[in-house]
Amino acid sequence: MKNFLFVIYNVLFVLALPLIVTIVLFSNKYRKEFFYRLSERFTVYKPLNKKSKTTLWIHCASLGEIRAVEPILGGLEGKYYIVLTSTTKSGREYAQKLQKVDFAALLPLDIYPFMCRAFDIIKPDMLVLVETEFWATMLYTAACKNVKVVTINGRMSDKSFEGYKKLKFFWTEFAGLIDVVIARSNDDADKFAFLTDGKSKIVVSGNIKYDRDFTLNSKREDFSLVGEDFVFTAGSTREGEEEIISDVYNKIKSDFGRIKFFLAPRHLSRIKDIMKVLEDRCIKYSLFSSGDFRNKFILVDVFGKLQSIYSCSDVCYVGGSIVNKGGQNPIEPAAYAKPVLFGKNMDNFKTESEILIKYGGALIVENAYDLADKIRKFMSDKKFLESIGRNALEAVKSQNGVVSFTVKKIKENLDA
Repeated sequence: MKNFLFVIYNVLFVLALPLIVTIVLFSNKYRKEFFYRLSERFTVYKPLNKKSKTTLWIHCASLGEIRAVEPILGGLEGKYYIVLTSTTKSGREYAQKLQKVDFAALLPLDIYPFMCRAFDIIKPDMLVLVETEFWATMLYTAACKNVKVVTINGRMSDKSFEGYKKLKFFWTEFAGLIDVVIARSNDDADKFAFLTDGKSKIVVSGNIKYDRDFTLNSKREDFSLVGEDFVFTAGSTREGEEEIISDVYNKIKSDFGRIKFFLAPRHLSRIKDIMKVLEDRCIKYSLFSSGDFRNKFILVDVFGKLQSIYSCSDVCYVGGSIVNKGGQNPIEPAAYAKPVLFGKNMDNFKTESEILIKYGGALIVENAYDLADKIRKFMSDKKFLESIGRNALEAVKSQNGVVSFTVKKIKENLDA
């Protein structure tokens, strides 16, 4: 059955390629992404200078996952030859800069000749998949070449789980090839157990994103902020949320003379659309890239600055959560002892949001009116703000130790 499904999957993938290329060519969003280092999509890799080290192939979907595994890389550095692949341009560029990585590349197309060539070039002793990186051909090839597969920080949102359940007859054949799943929570563990049909060993670790380096604080003066400024940041916003944030700003901008709003969209390709939203609401704003922070509203149009902005903020809203996009990572602002606000749609970070709520480090907002009221509360009550911020930090600290646990499990399975 597995072999039959494998052949069908590859045939369908090949047949779909012309359609995929056509869509990409007519898409401003995906065109640059697809043609970036295109040869690597077909496994045209430079030679690896491995010498005799044990090789770990770690695969991440994109930049967020690569940044999350950085502490893991630190625990493995020097002991192993580390290959890091990503499916996205931003992830590939970031991976290339990491000194802890020996070789970085884009993941090839999940078609057998290309994936088989990747395994022959890399010759991994173990394949480490981050979160829910399921690629049928990749898993099948690993099994054929007797490469142990470990999933770390395994997570599955309710929405994605429903999709996998509908194709369980297919995914059980391939997800079941994973030797060990190190899941983020008991809920995630149960989902992996169901999908792998008990074929994989499953342990629970917690979320490695709690153990990231959050010491890279910026100074408020870097953004022309003074002590009296009240800074609100809306991070990783999605379509439909910029209107909400803009309406909130217009509601409260006159309540506090020294207010500053930073809005950082999840996808920079939408900057022009967001600029129109702001202009339609008569909001005078500055682009972050200009370096001019004199306006009260700053639209962040550069990549990689959100963590620094969070560290200088008073209150932070995590996007993708009022609109139904599953939410974004609430840990970063919480780790800086900032009160966190998010909507009810946090399926992608269900455990993290529940822990923050449990510790009293986050508040749920329903709409623009609710968000504005809660910001006013923080603006007018400094003790309340500091209390919620301390609770957020305690929630993060309660989950520390995940990285050392994960590194230990990887080493154990390499030696087994």
